Amino acid sequence: MERIFDSFTEAIQTACMEAFKLINTQNKTIQIISVRWWTDSLTVMWKRINALKRLYQRKRNYEGLRESRKHIYLEEKKNINTKLEKRSSTRGRRNVMWQYL
Repeated sequence: MERIFDSFTEAIQTACMEAFKLINTQNKTIQIISVRWWTDSLTVMWKRINALKRLYQRKRNYEGLRESRKHIYLEEKKNINTKLEKRSSTRGRRNVMWQYL
């Protein structure tokens, strides 16, 4: 009886493995391409910009609050763009475009 139960369990497991293909996530690696002029402070600024963007986009019903948050977001985005342009121009890079922040 136990032998029959083990073979039945093995058959079900084999059928499940064939039917439901699992992706082996352990073999995948994320390659990060970094540039010399990118710093941790720029990463913090980038995360702050994204948080401000999410805050202003979340307020759809409160027009006054939405506009004030949008203004803060656009000012911060302008500041980081000027900092990036300065850093990139000092490192020999002329065109840094951050349109998608």
